[in-house]
Parts: sequence; C-alpha cells; structure tokens
Amino acid sequence: MKIPSTMPFFRENDIHEISEELQKILRNGRLILGPYTREFERNFREYCGVKHAVAVSSCTAALEIVLRYFDVKGKEVIVPTNTFVATSNAVVYSGGTPVLVDINPDTLCMDPRALIENITPETKGVIIVHIAGIITPEIEEIKQICKDMNLFLIEDDAHAHGAMINGQKAGSLADAGCFSFYPTKVMTTCTGGMITTNDDGLADYAISLRHHGVGKDLENIVNLGNDWLMDEISALLGIYQLKALEDNVKRRNEIARGYAEYLENIEQIELFTAPPNIRYSYYKYPVVLSRNIDKKKLIGKMESEYGIHLGSAYDPPSHLQPAYQKVFGYKKGMFPKAEGILKRVVCLPMFVQMTDEQIKYVLQSFEKVISNILIEEGRVNDSKYPSTELSAVAGIFL
Repeated sequence: MKIPSTMPFFRENDIHEISEELQKILRNGRLILGPYTREFERNFREYCGVKHAVAVSSCTAALEIVLRYFDVKGKEVIVPTNTFVATSNAVVYSGGTPVLVDINPDTLCMDPRALIENITPETKGVIIVHIAGIITPEIEEIKQICKDMNLFLIEDDAHAHGAMINGQKAGSLADAGCFSFYPTKVMTTCTGGMITTNDDGLADYAISLRHHGVGKDLENIVNLGNDWLMDEISALLGIYQLKALEDNVKRRNEIARGYAEYLENIEQIELFTAPPNIRYSYYKYPVVLSRNIDKKKLIGKMESEYGIHLGSAYDPPSHLQPAYQKVFGYKKGMFPKAEGILKRVVCLPMFVQMTDEQIKYVLQSFEKVISNILIEEGRVNDSKYPSTELSAVAGIFL
C-alpha cells in the first residue's frame, strides 16, 4: 500500500460541474478578471467574515503585496523561524529585513516573548504563521503587543483555511490574511492565493498591484505592480473547493481524532491538542518523537518498508537554511526551542479521502517502526515505555 503525505481532493459531483463550467470559460474567452474570480472573492470574504478578499497568483504574491502596502522598505518585519522561506522571502522582495524569532514548542507558532525581545525602533510589523493549521493560540497577546507598539500584523494563513479561534476564522484576525491554494493545501486552485482584510486602502492597492499597478481607469499605471493575477479557471476551482471546505475540515478533524485515540497510548510520542476554543484545519498532523527515536531512520523505514510518506514541520527551520545563513548571518543554536522541537516532529499522512483502512495501516505501521527501532538500537530500557508495555506493543507485530 502506498500512502502519500497529502493529496488534493475534489468531490465527484463537483468534478462534473467544474467540467461543465470550464467549457463556458473556454467558450466565452474571458480567462482573467471575470465573473468566476469575482464570485470566488465574494464567497471567500463572506466565509472569512471580512470586507474584502482579493484573489492573486500565490500566497507569496499576497504577502509581498501586503508588505509593500505597509511600506517595509528599509524596515524590519518579525517572522517565526518555523515557516516556509516564502514568508520571509516576501519581506526581502518588499525591501525589508526579515527578523526571525523562536517559537513556542508547545504550539510550533511564534513565541510572544521572543517577539517582544526582538522589537527595535526599526520594526515595522509582524507576520504570524498558523503552522500546520494550528491557529496561533497566543494571537490575542500578539495583537495587543502589536497595538501597543504600533506595528502591523499579518496572518500567514497558507495552512489555515477553515481554522478558527473563539468563533473567528483565520484570515479575519489581523490587519490582513494571506492564503495559499497550492495543490498540497487544505483547499486548492492548482496554484493561487488570496488576501483578506477590512482595510479599504489595502484592498484597492492589492487590486491595482496584482495587475501591474493599473489604476481604476484601467489606463494609467499608478503603482509599480506585477503580474499577480489569478486566472478564471483557478477561480472556478476555488469556488467549488470553498463549497466543500467545511465538510473537508470536518473530515480532517475526524481523521485527527482517530489518530489521537490510537497514538495517545504510545509513550514514545507527544501530541498537539487543540484547546476547546480553537478548531484546527489539520493541514498537517504533527507529532513529537521522543529523543531516543531516530527521526531520519523512522521516516526512511516508513517509506521503504511500508510505502508511507511522512511530512515535517519545516526541519531545518528558516534560520538554518544555507541562503539565510549566508545573507543574514543566522547560525545554529540561535533559536534553541525551534531547533530542539522541529528535529523531533514528523507529520502523519493527512488528506480528506483517507479510508479507515489506510488510517489503520498508517497507525499500525508507525507503531511497529517505532518499536523495531528501539529494539534494533537496544534502547528499550532507556525508553519512556515501561518494559512490559514495550514488549506488549512490539509483540503485536513480531
């Protein structure tokens, strides 16, 4: 059995309807800035509970547009080190300097204390990342810090479609939200992005900048923009993906509960548990391995012996990427919390169409590999398992 770490999903009925609508697009000849883009934007802003949603070509484009609106040229923007480099790259391409900070190992999200410690007179704003679809639990504290220090706050929502805290959806929690619709994400348009905001000025600026900076008269170039448009076919996919989003997030949470019920009995791992006021989107399902489990060996065995591909939560983190070490001088040991936890995190497969058989296969294979690694390396007595429990666990599969 081959099981990928993630896979896009379209409902069968949606596939048929999309096919019919696609023919309309191809026949009417309107491939950009047409009715499907407008409908997708309208539906998305209503879903998130904001005034504006502006469709763009990627989350990276969304981030750069928002950062340019806030004029970060020559300024610093604080970003958690645990994110894909596109987050901090967008700061660079907008003329700013990304200042990476450590994370809270209990949430994998930005540590508010690290944020406070890194604010300087040159700090212009902050980007938080809802990693793996985990809404940053300390977001209210971070919002208050930004308010007190007169800093803008951006949500990187690339993982967080449908995630909520206190009834508020991701994308409505800061000055702006930036979503990704890459094929691996909770919802996809093949590729694409979305800006969400209640700021009228930002919405107007984004509409201009995504189309080479064109003005409302569609004749004059009023900003130095780029080609960051979403096409009509991508918007069509987005319309149907958004219709299915609530059901899909519900299914992801069902899979996560199934994982948790099984994994909570395995002493060699720790789980991330959502507080009652937070709904995860479960873009990924991260677990933390105990220190006596060789992560690389586990990932390799899961792939080679069982055909199961495990993901990760950005290991190595941004500050250990060669480009960031070369350009910004980051070094190993600068962010011990991130380094300590991320080298122990693996992500189990998570996609809507996972069957119960696949879920069971993943869990049993995962437990078996952990047990066999401990036995092979003679670390049974050093493990967190009582010896009788380990024998019982291993005995199931031996």
